[in-house]
Amino acid sequence: MRKILITIILCLTFVIPVNVTANQDTAVTRLSAVHMLTQILPQYEVGVPFDDTWDLTAAYYRKMGIVSAIEGNSFMPDEPVMTQDFLLMLKRALDVACPDLFYNNQNIKWHYDQNEIYPYAQNQLAMLSAVGIYNNSGYLHPRSIISEGMASYYINLAIHTMNYGKRSKNGVMPRKKPQILMYHLIEEPHEPYAYLYVSSENFEAQIKYLYDNGYTFLFPEELSMADNLSKSVVITFDDGYNCLYRNALPILKKYNAKATVYVVADIIGTEYYCTQEELREMSDSNAFRVYSHTKTHPYLTDISNSELEEEFRKSNIMIYNITKREVTSIAYPYGYYDDEVISIAKKFYKNAVTVDARGGNSIYDLRRTTIDNTLDINSFARRVK
Repeated sequence: MRKILITIILCLTFVIPVNVTANQDTAVTRLSAVHMLTQILPQYEVGVPFDDTWDLTAAYYRKMGIVSAIEGNSFMPDEPVMTQDFLLMLKRALDVACPDLFYNNQNIKWHYDQNEIYPYAQNQLAMLSAVGIYNNSGYLHPRSIISEGMASYYINLAIHTMNYGKRSKNGVMPRKKPQILMYHLIEEPHEPYAYLYVSSENFEAQIKYLYDNGYTFLFPEELSMADNLSKSVVITFDDGYNCLYRNALPILKKYNAKATVYVVADIIGTEYYCTQEELREMSDSNAFRVYSHTKTHPYLTDISNSELEEEFRKSNIMIYNITKREVTSIAYPYGYYDDEVISIAKKFYKNAVTVDARGGNSIYDLRRTTIDNTLDINSFARRVK
């Protein structure tokens, strides 16, 4: 009985967020960083501990994809943390604590030493400036060791953003509907099915056009924000081809753009399709959301209600296990749906997209416009408008 009581006390000690008093000049370590960040995301679940620390907060932050092992299964808790690494942890914690926080790419501000940030982290850190976590007026010094005082400064700005930042309303149909564009492959077109391709050159020209002309890029869960924006657009891809990782991701990151890829869960990692690791990186970059195109890509109107539920449930679980983000949107395979499909989709998703010309009447049949390689930039501009 005594051992049980001791175990409970120890667990409670770790579960309750640590109120960290910052020493202005003390360097932040990996372990002190996760405890400081419990002011953003308290530790409330159990994760698998590291070999070199049994700290439950570190284990939970690992489970949520905010930190990872450095060597083998070692966390290296006493390792000092660079500014860019702390801000990246902060961004990931915010993503879990406030998944509806709205990052407007039009509000991003650049700092003088932007190029010193590791390429994989540049997009996430840029998005923090869009919600006022730092203002980029001068130098960020991303590779310097961050002090507890500076880390507390960023945390306080993040808390202010959590309390007062703009939040999207997932599942709300906007009055001002943005164009939802549909792509498949970003590669040089070739047969068969050449219409599914857009070349990297044309795709970049299209994203640059949107960026230069003041469009705000939205994820499907952010559609409600369109009513408060002068120009907005939703970029989507179907199926999850691996050329998106190679060709689309760098372009989206270059222009701080957002896109959604609807993946077929059963073909993840097969030939021509993104692997789990690629999808995880795409999601973590803040340039992509990874959502459902069902488990096996069936004609949804031809299967039973129980099969529909299995297609939705199992695909959601498989995708969540990769991204650690709730799967809130689906693209109906082949665009096929009916009232029964919608009624079951409502149990699993906040919105749905289609290519059916009948679409556009509700948040569960949002109609998309297909983009192919035949469009020059002027034709593209007309189609977006």
